[in-house]
Amino acid sequence: MKLLKYLKQKKNERGFILPLTLLVCSIILTVATGISVILIKELYFSKVSRDSQLAYYSADTAMMCAVMIDGTYIDPSTGLGIFPYGAATDPQSEMSAVLDKVNLQRQERNLSNIFLSDIKCATSAIFDQTISGFSSVAFSRTNSAGQVEMGKTSTFNMRMDLGDGTVRCATVLISKTDKYRQIIARGFAGCDGQARNIERAIINTTEVK
Repeated sequence: MKLLKYLKQKKNERGFILPLTLLVCSIILTVATGISVILIKELYFSKVSRDSQLAYYSADTAMMCAVMIDGTYIDPSTGLGIFPYGAATDPQSEMSAVLDKVNLQRQERNLSNIFLSDIKCATSAIFDQTISGFSSVAFSRTNSAGQVEMGKTSTFNMRMDLGDGTVRCATVLISKTDKYRQIIARGFAGCDGQARNIERAIINTTEVK
């Protein structure tokens, strides 16, 4: 009789332990799944943050290059940089005319002449159309005084070799008149249309009133 009662008690204990074990396993599985989801999201946002920073650095470098070039190769008669701004003039002729005046100043200092193809920044040739895709078209804008200004919008691509096998890319758009200049530098985390390529842009605007 006692043996029967003991066996019955053991059977009831086994019947209780099994659901408890299943409950504990379910809780552990749920917690583990939740942690995995959080880790996956953290890794994703960490990559997005890193790519965003790389895109910003690319845009910042491209912006500095555009400002430096337009501030280095200047027409002494107008005080304006080499990027074209004349709506009715040929862009190539306009840039070459500025460079000719720059070379005259260089000759006075016993420096050798430079050509448009020599102008590079961050290892990227700026005015070589076959490399950067440089182009320039007419544009118009209404200034703060309500007057219409005509000028040129130039666009070029930059492929910047960091020297360690890493390449960064950017696209620069320069809208310019004789009294206005706006530079939009768009930097990318990767090159060649990589999937989920993150883009950041920097804008620099100057206007003479």
